[in-house]
Amino acid sequence: MKDFLMQHGAFLFWAAVAVTSLIVEALTAELVSCWFAPSAIVAMILSGFVDIFWVQLLVFLVLSAILLAVARRYLKKRLAGKEKTDLNADSLIGKTGIVQDPINNITETGSVKISGLVWTARATDDREIPAGTVVTVREISGVKLICEPAPQEQTTNK
Repeated sequence: MKDFLMQHGAFLFWAAVAVTSLIVEALTAELVSCWFAPSAIVAMILSGFVDIFWVQLLVFLVLSAILLAVARRYLKKRLAGKEKTDLNADSLIGKTGIVQDPINNITETGSVKISGLVWTARATDDREIPAGTVVTVREISGVKLICEPAPQEQTTNK
């Protein structure tokens, strides 16, 4: 066992560094430690040809620094340029729909149909909104749409 470790210790060390850096990146998702994995793999391959550990370490550090500086900056810019897309219910804020069942906050009743789906709804204030009224979604509270009657120009464009 001692001979095996003496012969393959650096290889195993760099393999452990690569796996550890990927695990740390998976836990943090900050685009920092993932750049150590390819550097560790290069150092791991180099360990089969060069027995001097400080040479392996130097290659690892230089390659890590280059990848961290160049690739991280590039990816951060690419990811920052992406617009935030509202997924799920948040995409309904600002949309208009038609009241299906009268909205009454006191009796906790009401529903609105938007894009073919019927949602439970409440009014932004305590007034009752009758069925057939065009409303605008102002916010979402839990699974309920908080609505108010749409301005007249929006109701005439429907």
